[in-house]
Amino acid sequence: MTLDPIAVVEQYLAVVADLDGSPDDLDALVHPDARFTERPNVVALSGRRRDAACARATFVRNRALLSQNRIDVHEHVVAGERIVTRATWTGVLAIDAGPVPAGTEMRAECCMVFTVRDGQIREQDNYDCYHPVEVPAVGP
Repeated sequence: MTLDPIAVVEQYLAVVADLDGSPDDLDALVHPDARFTERPNVVALSGRRRDAACARATFVRNRALLSQNRIDVHEHVVAGERIVTRATWTGVLAIDAGPVPAGTEMRAECCMVFTVRDGQIREQDNYDCYHPVEVPAVGP
């Protein structure tokens, strides 16, 4: 496994974006004690904190939630073992998600701050800004 922190982040993001990706591929890149923080946004109003096991379960769940998933990386900034990545995430819902119907494309501008040590993700802190989604009106 490569120890180059940018390569680790890029490989990790490729696995996360691959709807056919294996949870074992994710496990190889994520330290068992890793911590994930999602700052408050339109999808997670209060934000979320996850450990590696919860992140793995979310990875598996997203395979059923999404029919398409893409992460376009725009840049990385490195400061020691910290990598700041700016990217655009695009996903298409495979199933209804609350009032948002299947087939809806969702996009978010993302800033992710990773800590990479010994070739594995130890921390990920997300600041996601979602584009507006039009939800169809219900009723007459």
